[in-house]
Amino acid sequence: MQTENANLHPKKIISEYGDLLSLINEQENPESLKILPGALPESLLPFPHTTIRHALSIFLLHQDYIEERDIIEDAYAYLDNFIPDEEYNLFRSLQGKMSAKGRLDPVSSIDDTDLSYAMILLKMRTRRMKKRRKHAAQELKSLRRIIGLPDKVFPQDDEDLDEAPELELNL
Repeated sequence: MQTENANLHPKKIISEYGDLLSLINEQENPESLKILPGALPESLLPFPHTTIRHALSIFLLHQDYIEERDIIEDAYAYLDNFIPDEEYNLFRSLQGKMSAKGRLDPVSSIDDTDLSYAMILLKMRTRRMKKRRKHAAQELKSLRRIIGLPDKVFPQDDEDLDEAPELELNL
């Protein structure tokens, strides 16, 4: 991950982030977590979260094409899937030790304390991701209002995912 550089143009930052998203989309590497769907290690990011988020915001404010705005908004929301590497590795290890039935392998070397710790971290990370997604949706609504666009319906949680496209069609 590059450090923040004031001389970088938002277009370069977005281009590098877009290249990463294309690479992730083309291959299943790194492995996506089943116990925390969509989570990826933040070390993959070419720049810090805040730098990418800022560049996407600037680019969105100056984007006239609906299709490109939608792509930028999706990329903005997707940024929240990148979690600290330590957590990603812990969750990947936990997932590897779980059987297909969702139970620990009897030969697994994980003890109850490690399992409890991992499950608490998983629960906390899940909550943080949901909260951050809601916050990102609010940020995107604010950006749309700044440029004079109507609010787009952004799914707030898993239950809203099915309802959001139907709501958009009816608006």
